Amino acid sequence: MRSVSTATQLIQTFFKPRRAYAFMAVRVVNKLVRDKVPAIIMDNGEMPNFRILDDDEFLAALNDKLMEEVAEYQESRNLEELADIMQVICAISDVIGGGKRELEYLMDEKAVERGRFDAQAFLESIDDMK
Repeated sequence: MRSVSTATQLIQTFFKPRRAYAFMAVRVVNKLVRDKVPAIIMDNGEMPNFRILDDDEFLAALNDKLMEEVAEYQESRNLEELADIMQVICAISDVIGGGKRELEYLMDEKAVERGRFDAQAFLESIDDMK
């Protein structure tokens, strides 16, 4: 089980979830957000309604977030979106027990064993020579 981060503790302390009342306009979001987003929402004069996810929910939400960030990158081809993807991947690695260093080690190991993508080789077919 992962430890509760300082940011999570701050969120739990200062931004308690609350009910939306009938007279309030509510935008349903239902997605994982970065640690500082609830404070940013409050700074904009709105009230965030959220809950802290358990580990299984968190991993599922991270997987959804990964797909969201990949789609945003594919649309924009922006380096900033790649940074978002990397942050989500590192968070997933933390949850499943690897962490960023283990992930980098595995990437390097795979590069030694199978190479990188530097040659820009696109495999079109394989002829069976047997």
